[in-house]
Amino acid sequence: MKYKTLILAKSEYDIIKDLLSKVGSKDAVHIACYNKLRGELVNAKVLDDAEMHEDVVRLNSMVDIETPSGYFGGYKVVLPKDGNVQHKKLSILTPMGSALIGYAEGDKVMWSFPGGEKMITIQKVYQNIANAEITDQG
Repeated sequence: MKYKTLILAKSEYDIIKDLLSKVGSKDAVHIACYNKLRGELVNAKVLDDAEMHEDVVRLNSMVDIETPSGYFGGYKVVLPKDGNVQHKKLSILTPMGSALIGYAEGDKVMWSFPGGEKMITIQKVYQNIANAEITDQG
């Protein structure tokens, strides 16, 4: 882990904590992801927006990742209301979204998915793309 702990913007930290306090699920994978993210929030380094590292995944970041299934580019991490996998918008309350938030470019993250534990490598993080159009390039 590049920064030894999750790095989150104060404004996003509060949003994520609030979402996690309200979320419920009967799905074991989702429950495991929520609990792991809750645990990581305890030791997260919380910074002002101006102090945030450009290579850290945050809300509205676009990321390119690699998994055992292959390379996936151009995914945006968003709030649950904006999530749409077909448009490459990953809610932070999905297993993949919760796995990425707060990690940095180059980090390798082991996370739970419906098919079991998988390693994700964050290849590239893009910031300041809140208004960018995301298209499926596949």
